[in-house]
Amino acid sequence: MPGIRELLAVVLGALLGIALITAPRTALRLSVFVGPNRRRRGEYGMEETVSNKWTWVVRALGVACLAIAVFITHQTYL
Repeated sequence: MPGIRELLAVVLGALLGIALITAPRTALRLSVFVGPNRRRRGEYGMEETVSNKWTWVVRALGVACLAIAVFITHQTYL
């Protein structure tokens, strides 16, 4: 019998996967892997751009999160 733990795993995995797929640059800027920009020079609004390689890595992680959520759903509810 499925419980609240499985339901939360599916919902959170799906939400995280969708967020990573739809907004990978925002996820990278909020990430701990990028780190704070300690050398703040230049004008307001001037930010370093995030490379396309990293956005595709984040999108792949989003697809993996969705796949895990689907797997848990299949194992638990079907």
